[in-house]
Amino acid sequence: MDPISLQNSTTSNLLRISGLASGIDTDSIVKQLMTAASQPLYELEQQKQWLQWQQEDLQDINTKLLSLRDNTLFKMKLQGTYLAKTVSSNTSIATATAGVNAVNGTYTLNVNQLATAATSASDSALNAYTKNSDGSITYNSLILAGTTCTINLNGKQITLGSSDKDWTINDIVSAINKANAGVNATYDTTTDRLFLITNSTGSNAKIDFSGTTDSNALNFLTNTLKLNTSTVTGTDASFSFNGVNITTSSNNVTVAGININLTGVGQTNLSVTTDVDTIYNSIKSFVDAYNDVITQINSKLTEERYYDYKPLTDAQKEQMKDSDITLWEQKARSGDLNGNSTLTSIYYSMRNAISGTVIASDGTKMTLSSIGITTGQWYEGGKLYIDDTKLKDAIQKNPQEVMDLFTKIDSATELNATPGSSQNDGIAARLYYIVNNGINSITKEAGGGQYQLYDNSFLGQQINDLNQRISDMQDHLNTLEQQYYDQFTQLETYMAQMNSQSQWLSQQLGG
Repeated sequence: MDPISLQNSTTSNLLRISGLASGIDTDSIVKQLMTAASQPLYELEQQKQWLQWQQEDLQDINTKLLSLRDNTLFKMKLQGTYLAKTVSSNTSIATATAGVNAVNGTYTLNVNQLATAATSASDSALNAYTKNSDGSITYNSLILAGTTCTINLNGKQITLGSSDKDWTINDIVSAINKANAGVNATYDTTTDRLFLITNSTGSNAKIDFSGTTDSNALNFLTNTLKLNTSTVTGTDASFSFNGVNITTSSNNVTVAGININLTGVGQTNLSVTTDVDTIYNSIKSFVDAYNDVITQINSKLTEERYYDYKPLTDAQKEQMKDSDITLWEQKARSGDLNGNSTLTSIYYSMRNAISGTVIASDGTKMTLSSIGITTGQWYEGGKLYIDDTKLKDAIQKNPQEVMDLFTKIDSATELNATPGSSQNDGIAARLYYIVNNGINSITKEAGGGQYQLYDNSFLGQQINDLNQRISDMQDHLNTLEQQYYDQFTQLETYMAQMNSQSQWLSQQLGG
């Protein structure tokens, strides 16, 4: 009952006469009359609940389809997923990973020299701190307040010291690191020395104080920080790859699609092979995600419907225990999507895509079963199973065919056609197309969920229509209830008048 109707009803209740003259239990009679009159309202509310359950379950399946499309199928229709490589090597000389363009084979790597950074350090202890009797340390002042000097490091002017406080080694380290000169400074209390190192390697990396012209600054660098002010440079890496000499400023290089990290001097072989385990795990993740979705859809399509269990009204729930309500609603909700046409179309389209044949680039006809992926028993509704040995063997021996099975786009497909729309496209491409269309179909039927500002879906419109009919019915029932009470009030008035006249006649006759 809406607030206005409730207010009017409450105001009218103050004027109601309940059985004062007739002795009739008016409230009980009106309640029974209203229970009978409210039956159409209960049926509307049950219809609304049934539609809401359908909407919720369809949106739940849509969430699963979204995850399958975005987190699994998108990756599975990319060729790079099936081109994963692994590289073996002597890790004391080099570690390596292979990009998708690397060609399987063995490559010879001979490292002559590693790339190094430019480094410099204090020649001796700086006496930058004092150790206290309790084991703690106190940093000594290396630059007194009011004293400054300016050094030039790699072309960056760095002012050391300030007017308001003494500077310790920590202040000096902080100033160097903030100068963006390509050099990192650290101070080690164990050796009591300052260490400088460039943040890059190679012959272009340098520690250069040559731009420092201030004699006080040069004296500070030499006598206080005890640094050698001569320019220091790093070294380039020098190595050969399959006999080709290469020089580079970094120990991390990419050659022939192989990403190499040089770790030591010497010779090693880099063996590039197909990364069977990585590709297998990608396919297994796809199968698991597919099984999760197809099992849920099949379960909802075949779920038993219990027609004797209707959605409960609020009045019915008030007379039941919470545990009984839960059990009842499990039965009442069961089968809400049994035979749903949208889900049926998605279900069989997905199964057809999975079971289809794909012609690989070499002309070989491929199916999932040919690489060890088969469906289970008929009652499992299309659930997939993997023969691990057969799948890994196919990945190892025929990686191109495995890739084509999932990713191929039919060359005969019209230019304006969407990839995956052809029956000759790869399985992942087909499934992506089908699932994407399925998501759109469910959204049209059940809406986009909590993130949709206005629900104009088929079920959403039906629910809105029922809400209006429920509101109209509630208004009608409020009016009807008031009419019943008005009639009983009129009856009580007449009865009171008759009683009064009867008493008067009795008095007159008795007199």
